[in-house]
Amino acid sequence: MDSSELFRSCANEHVAAAALMSIGGALVARIDRGALPVGVTRGAFVASLVAEYDRKASPELRKQLVRAMRRAQMPLLAGLRHVLQVALRGAFEPAPRRALYCRWRPPVLNWAPESASLAREDLRRVLH
Repeated sequence: MDSSELFRSCANEHVAAAALMSIGGALVARIDRGALPVGVTRGAFVASLVAEYDRKASPELRKQLVRAMRRAQMPLLAGLRHVLQVALRGAFEPAPRRALYCRWRPPVLNWAPESASLAREDLRRVLH
């Protein structure tokens, strides 16, 4: 199986989360510890790590990935395990940090409801 199938499949955060849960074990806890400070779900974190591996992996790391996938009964899970172990060793940057606060502020309104009072006669003319 080709490693490009791994990169296409795990680009979807739901597929990545399901594959991670299939692997299970201590790797899930390590991913959770990495995803929590970044503020993303474990699936989004795994998908970003897989994308980073696809963009930044050296030819030697890619050869190791192909070897790990070739000799496994479940090549996608073996490949994902290899990618995550390499990424968690610190070879690549994790997902981008989300803003800790909202930068958008509502506009200041200069309109005061008291300044727009209508006389009763004006209301009668408008309504009739």
